[in-house]
Amino acid sequence: MPSKAKLKLYQQLSSKKFRQKYGLFVVEGLKSVNELTHSSWPVETILCTPTFLERYGDQIDFTFDLISSEEFAATSHLTNPQEILAIAKFHDTQAPTSPWQIALDGINDPGNLGTIIRIADWYGINTIYCSQNTVDFYNSKVIQSTMGSFLRVNVIEGDLSQLLEGKDVFATLLNGKSIRTMDRPTHGVLLIGNEANGIEAATLKAIEHTAITIPGNGHTESLNAAMATAICCERLVAE
Repeated sequence: MPSKAKLKLYQQLSSKKFRQKYGLFVVEGLKSVNELTHSSWPVETILCTPTFLERYGDQIDFTFDLISSEEFAATSHLTNPQEILAIAKFHDTQAPTSPWQIALDGINDPGNLGTIIRIADWYGINTIYCSQNTVDFYNSKVIQSTMGSFLRVNVIEGDLSQLLEGKDVFATLLNGKSIRTMDRPTHGVLLIGNEANGIEAATLKAIEHTAITIPGNGHTESLNAAMATAICCERLVAE
């Protein structure tokens, strides 16, 4: 059983400041924890409650520590936790970069980032570049939304003008080439902007890019960032 000091440390991981300080983050839910334990990702500990053990003990094939429901509630970041979580260590995937990558400029919503990571995993994209004003990859809501895909997609945060230098960038804009009629590229970086404001003008000015768009027949101003990512991947990346 972890000490009170350790539990207090784990409870601090809801903050990006402490995640970066300790190099630790929280993974919640049996499916994600199961995938985590069957990967090469380093894990510090797994915590669950006696109630969870009683219900799902036959599905557990890894070592864990028991804590009370009250201690678990204080450590979990979810409104309705499954009463099992892992404390994992920061880690980069080691797979070679795939022909396509995704770049994200100012994605603020954790659910959107998590879903985009899941979409990338589905289409075999294993690298995502994130601007410094994109939500933290290790945010628990991001990790939860990936449904385990965070284990296979390397997320790199930094200055997009540097990360994308020399790459074939396809930026999603309202006045770009239609992805329905353009020639399908064999590789490149799909650049997706902020949910409300799109890609920052400074980002576009700093990098060479080809503007692309998703034609629509309705009257809405824009698509959700994750939806736009999925549509572009289906048109440009899928074989």
